[in-house]
Amino acid sequence: MKQGTMVTVYLVPVHEGRMVTFDVRAREAQGRWLPWSVLEFAGNPYMTASELADDWCDGAISDLSLVDVMSFNPPGGGWELAIVFRAELTALPRPREDRTPAVFDPGRFDAIGPFDPVDLQRWVEWRAPAGKALATPRKGGELLF
Repeated sequence: MKQGTMVTVYLVPVHEGRMVTFDVRAREAQGRWLPWSVLEFAGNPYMTASELADDWCDGAISDLSLVDVMSFNPPGGGWELAIVFRAELTALPRPREDRTPAVFDPGRFDAIGPFDPVDLQRWVEWRAPAGKALATPRKGGELLF
């Protein structure tokens, strides 16, 4: 991308407290990835995240929540506004010809794409507001939001 602006939607799939990524075999996109898409002009980010969940996670979700919005300056110039959703999966996605789900061990987080491990950990461990804690007590009484 050269000197342009794009709004993207990312999906962080979580199954039983573990992050699910996808090992993509397509030559132009090999590696471990989170589902993502460029948001169409005037598009609805929630609908885009829902479509990603249907396509990549077989629609097996119990919760889809907005967890973050981040700003990036991709290589080559430009600006990306990333809208990040967390999808709580009820089952693991099935492998496909072009991609295979890869489940991280509990508590393990590696940098993926533009995201740092600390961000991924925060999103995976995030809890929906329905009677659950939004902050996690840390040592010394501090809260991590």
